[in-house]
This record gives sequence, structure tokens and C-alpha cells, in this order.
Amino acid sequence: MLTTTVAGRTWNFSHSIGRGAAAGAGFAIPYAIASAPDGALYVLSRGTERIGQGVILGINKRVTKVTMDEKFIGEFGQGQFTWPVDLAVDSYGNVYVSDEHENLISIFDPDGQKIGSWGVAGSGEGQISGPAGITFDDQDNLYVVDSRNNRVQKFSKDGAFLMSFGSAGAGDGQFNSPWGITLDHNGDLYVADFGNNNVQKFTKDGEYLMTFGISSEQNGDLLHPSNVAVDSEGDVYVVDFGNNRVQIYEPNGDIITALHGDGIEFSKWAKEVVDSNPDVTKAFRRVKDMSPLGKFARPVGIVVDDEDRVIISETVRSRLQVYEKEKDYMDPQFNL
Repeated sequence: MLTTTVAGRTWNFSHSIGRGAAAGAGFAIPYAIASAPDGALYVLSRGTERIGQGVILGINKRVTKVTMDEKFIGEFGQGQFTWPVDLAVDSYGNVYVSDEHENLISIFDPDGQKIGSWGVAGSGEGQISGPAGITFDDQDNLYVVDSRNNRVQKFSKDGAFLMSFGSAGAGDGQFNSPWGITLDHNGDLYVADFGNNNVQKFTKDGEYLMTFGISSEQNGDLLHPSNVAVDSEGDVYVVDFGNNRVQIYEPNGDIITALHGDGIEFSKWAKEVVDSNPDVTKAFRRVKDMSPLGKFARPVGIVVDDEDRVIISETVRSRLQVYEKEKDYMDPQFNL
């Protein structure tokens, strides 16, 4: 469905952004998205691996900056990551990238120049193992999902340890390979717990508040959630990685609906590729039902921008899908 209307809320599918690319404009397994201060998007490509001269080489692991209408601005970070996971932008426009293999947080200025990094591998206070999701609060402190240590740690932007919360387990406030993280407009934290099949909500000081989702394929239940975002009205969006959908909850945890992907039309970049190859064009014309190609295929990242546009990255098709939330929508009555 290109338009989803439930419980007084409407989400209109807008368009897709990107395509897979070996070089230049495009994404390669896009893992994470961040909204830049100028309204553009940073997209983190996880990339691929290749063995070369006895070592693993990272291919197409980079950050690409694009506008919402798919204008390519630039890219950076090629060759500087091993297993990048997430990115976040501070109040000065600097871009922070977590690398779960190197146990590092790398920092780039708005022009894409690397200006620093920090992180010490381990399980002690202030040490990290497998950093995944990262997000800034309004004081430019960085919350880091310390995934293999099953906790969340809070650092200054320069890497000074401030606090931590969480432990291994399946109870309230416990984690099993947590992944994504976000803050809402009240400063509360949401953590996507991949192994426990839920999203937990905490105060900024780490006090447990509530849980979203359990584990099955039913509506409202989650299977290996990878990321989470919250819009200006408090609705919670969870990337339900294992079920190839994005589930939307009310602030109290009640399920509203789910998005399954609507990217049937080609993005601008993808259309350029298809139109440049007559054989590819003919192949697509032979497809009788394009709807399966519009569905999410292993979605991972999500962000809600300042206009409440919901942007989801899907790794298999190397693209973003964009939805616009229309507030106070009234469903018109037509005799069709």
C-alpha cells in the first residue's frame, strides 16, 4: 500500500533513493542513516569483504552524503573501516562512525576529513567490545551500544566515560546483543535488542521504563529488531529485521501498523542504470508483478528527520525508502 492510514495517522510512500554501486554514487549494503544539519542524509555502506594478499580488504565501506531528492554530494571514509555499524552527527556537523571490529568511534568533519578516533577494547568501565548503535543527546554526549558487553555506555564527544547501564540477560534492563539506539524529544532512550526480540525504553540516566514487542511473527511482535526511531508525536518505529518490516507503536507500546515497503518505481539512480542497458529494460518489462520488488529486503537502518519523514535502509536492494507522515489526515470518501 502506497498510503497507510491507521488510528488517525497516515504514512504516504514518497520515493526510493539510491542503488547498488561498485564505485561512485550509490550504496553497498546501507546499514545506517543520519540526518545532517543542512537537511541532507549521510548513508553508511557496510560494504563487502574480499581476501587480498592474505588479508581481508574492505570494499565500498564508506559514508555517502545525498540530498532527499537524490543529488549526490560526496563520500568519504573509503578504506578506513572494517565492520562499520552506525553513524551520528553532533551539533557542529561532525560525523561519528562506530566500527564493531576495530572497537573504535571514528570522527569526520563536515567535509569528510578524519579528525580523530577513540575507543579502547575490553569489558571494563569505559572500554567497548563490538560498538553498534550510537546517538547524541542535546549536550553532545554520545550513547554507545556496547553490544558484546550487553550494555549501553555514555561518553563525552571526545571519548571520556560518563556512565553505563545494562547487563547480559533477558529481564527488564538486560540485553542480548543489542544493536540500534535513539533518543526521543523528551530525552528518553530506546534500545533495539536484537537477541531478546524487543525494544526497551530508558530514561537518559539508564532507568528502565518499558518494553516494546515480544518474539513471533504476529503484528506487534518483533523478530531480531535492528534499529529504532521516534517521531515528533512520540510514535515509535522499529526496524523488524527478521520479519522484513517496520513496526509502528504508540508511545504506550500499543501496535499501530506496519510498513512493508512500497518501492516499486525505480529511484533516479536505478533508472539511469536500467535505461542505459536495453537488455535490463526488456527484462524488467517481462516482470508481470513488480510488487515483490517494492518490499523491504533485510531492512536495517532508520531515521526520522525534522519534517517527520521516515527513511529506512534495506541492505539487500541497497536503497532507502522514504515515507512522509501526514498529520490530521482525513480519508476522503469517493465512489469508485
